[in-house]
Amino acid sequence: MDVRDLRNHLILSTGNAEPRPEARETSSEDTPFDQASFGAAVRKLRADRGWTLKDLSERSKISQSALSRVETGQITLSFDRAHALARALDADFSQIVNRMVRSDETRTQQPVNASGWRTVTRRGEGHRVSQNNGEYEYLCTDFLYRRMVAGIAEVTAHSLEEHGPFVTHPGEEFLMVVEGSVIVETEYYAPLILDVGDSLQFDSTTPHAVLAGGKKSARVFFSITDPRWE
Repeated sequence: MDVRDLRNHLILSTGNAEPRPEARETSSEDTPFDQASFGAAVRKLRADRGWTLKDLSERSKISQSALSRVETGQITLSFDRAHALARALDADFSQIVNRMVRSDETRTQQPVNASGWRTVTRRGEGHRVSQNNGEYEYLCTDFLYRRMVAGIAEVTAHSLEEHGPFVTHPGEEFLMVVEGSVIVETEYYAPLILDVGDSLQFDSTTPHAVLAGGKKSARVFFSITDPRWE
């Protein structure tokens, strides 16, 4: 199991709502990621703590059914939810990765001086992820060592009730409204309204949620730094 494969598969998401049942689930044809190994690592960490699925569900805010499917290798999680799961297990995310790698396997690390690379996504060919709070299209995902993740999000949640809990993850985040208007809710500031052409960059460890500001959904371009390869 190569750590790069894990990074490629745990797609970054700007929301931590539970994936919709119709959301795309990866298969061995899409990615070499070993879902069973990831699930077994999560199950072992849970068992080490003497927790039931219900215990972990209450701590992580991820449903028991979803956790069961993760542990049995049927589905994986978004970046935010994977880190939320690690925090609920009182573990660093690397502990899950390390448990996926057998002692006789060699992990490939990021090239120290990767240069001259590029990655391209044609119109409409991004990696799409559906969640309760929006639809996400991740762009330029074929280069594994990039330090920035970018995409287009259709923001559909109009309230925190629809969105779910605030999102928080390492790094910085940038977004620009390209259609409609959005309301950025955070733990530390009053709600911020952004209209078409407005942009925002912030510390994404700040608990936050991006909501549609009008009656219709909104579209934003977003970019998130990925500290996993620093």
